[in-house]
Amino acid sequence: MPDDAIITMDPDGRYTDASPAALDILGVTREQLLAAPPGAFSAQPDDPDSATAFRRSWEAQGKPDITGEATIQRPDGGQRRVKFHIARHDDGTFVAMLWDAETATDAPAKVMTAGDVLAAWRDAERRMETIAQDSPEWSAIQADIARFREAYHRAFDARAGRARAT
Repeated sequence: MPDDAIITMDPDGRYTDASPAALDILGVTREQLLAAPPGAFSAQPDDPDSATAFRRSWEAQGKPDITGEATIQRPDGGQRRVKFHIARHDDGTFVAMLWDAETATDAPAKVMTAGDVLAAWRDAERRMETIAQDSPEWSAIQADIARFREAYHRAFDARAGRARAT
C-alpha cells in the first residue's frame, strides 16, 4: 500500500530505506534518513539500564516483534506521537511500521513484545470476569482490551506485510 509508513533497518539499526509516508512523519528526505544514526528521531533519551534490561529480555524471548508508542523528534524541532510495530526478518534486518497516535507527546514511551501484548490482553479478560459490568474499572479494562486487540492485530498485519489505518 503506498500510504503505509514503513522504515527498513539493517541488523545494527541503521536506516536503509523508507516509504514516502514514513519520510513525511519523520520530516526528512530519504538522503537525510540514510545519513541519520540509529535512534536519531527519539524525543526521549534512553535510560541505558532500562534499554539493556529490555534488550536482554527481548533476546531471551527469541527476538520477537516489538510494538508500542513513542514520541519522535523531527529535525525541524517538531514532535509527533506515533504507534509502531517492529518486525525482525530471518536475515536479521528490521521493518518498522508507523501510525499516528493520539497520546500527548510528553507521555512516556511504551514498548512491549508481541507476546507481552497477548499476555496482557488475556490478563485483562480474566480480570474483567471478576468485576461488575457497571463499575468504572470494568469500562477501563474494556478500553485496555480494545488497545491490546488493536496492537495484536497490527502485529499480525505487519508480519504479513500489511498495514492498518489508524
